[in-house]
Amino acid sequence: MRVEWSATALASGRRFMRDQDGMRSVTQATAALAINPLPSSGFHRGRYHRVRVGHYRVMYVIDDDVITIERVDRVSGS
Repeated sequence: MRVEWSATALASGRRFMRDQDGMRSVTQATAALAINPLPSSGFHRGRYHRVRVGHYRVMYVIDDDVITIERVDRVSGS
């Protein structure tokens, strides 16, 4: 599988670039989706999927052999 980032996801991720360790973790977790697109720790409903990575939530969709990262948000309260 291939992982791509939408323009919206890139823009939402840029907001958190001051947290280099957090963004590094997000990048590693999204790369791991290519191997296991449906991790047991994730939330899956229909075509939308969500996985938590530290203080961040990554939302993505799976279309055939492409995983598209749709959004990266900081979890409230973190």
